[in-house]
Amino acid sequence: MKQLTASRIGLITASIMIILSLIFFYVLKQPVESEYQYIIFGTDAIGIITTLLLFASRSNTIEFKDYFSEGFKTFIIVTFFIVIYVLIFNICNPQIREAKLALNNQIAAQDPNRTPEEVAANAAALRPHLLALTVAGYTVIYLFLGVIITAVTSAVIIQFKRK
Repeated sequence: MKQLTASRIGLITASIMIILSLIFFYVLKQPVESEYQYIIFGTDAIGIITTLLLFASRSNTIEFKDYFSEGFKTFIIVTFFIVIYVLIFNICNPQIREAKLALNNQIAAQDPNRTPEEVAANAAALRPHLLALTVAGYTVIYLFLGVIITAVTSAVIIQFKRK
């Protein structure tokens, strides 16, 4: 049996996250940004923590950079596949973008300093960029989440190994 590497764990984690996302949206009929998204974030965290724990069991190092490198290999794979998934998912479901635009218009219309023409012009200006903004947002979220989980878990493991 092949050894589980950080990249393989990242691929497995991303696959589970994508499957969960599809189940939540298509089977459970939950909106994309619902409380179920925390389960997907948790899956990401479990994948990164698993990578670091496996690395700790195979290595005697107590260097932060070594642990961070292993975690990075996992969360960069997860981020890559999630970003590709988000891009394809949003292209295939334009109603999600339209709902986001409608919500943005509703919020902008509540501003007493904006005229209906300004709200409409804002929506027209935002529409061609919304997909790119969504993908960029998910990229930043998953990179940030990966860095935080990797750094904290690495520091905790190193502290336990030093004792």
